[in-house]
Amino acid sequence: MNKRCVCFFLWIACAYTAGVQTANASRDKDSKTEIDNDQVIVRRNIHPPHAITPMHSHKAGVVVYLTDVRERSTSPDGSAKMVTRRAGEVVWAEARQHTLENLSNTPIEVIEIELKK
Repeated sequence: MNKRCVCFFLWIACAYTAGVQTANASRDKDSKTEIDNDQVIVRRNIHPPHAITPMHSHKAGVVVYLTDVRERSTSPDGSAKMVTRRAGEVVWAEARQHTLENLSNTPIEVIEIELKK
């Protein structure tokens, strides 16, 4: 391999690593663990306007919507569905894996209560 190819691959690796670190930092910044014990984990999540949350998974649990929600949820297989909720709604959510895109001009705030057993 010539020097240009090596530099190109190193640049790609650095860009990918920086992107992963940025996504994790963003997710950590926008998520606060309120309770974590042997029964449940409770997180307060804030999704900024038009933000895309990277692929992640949830265990089964309850979601409490603190704000109105209009977002797109995309599964690993690429299928997507629109999710709309009103502030104050409380729903049961099965275990899932997805990315989320906030489609509104305002932040989304939810509390997720995931069961550990």
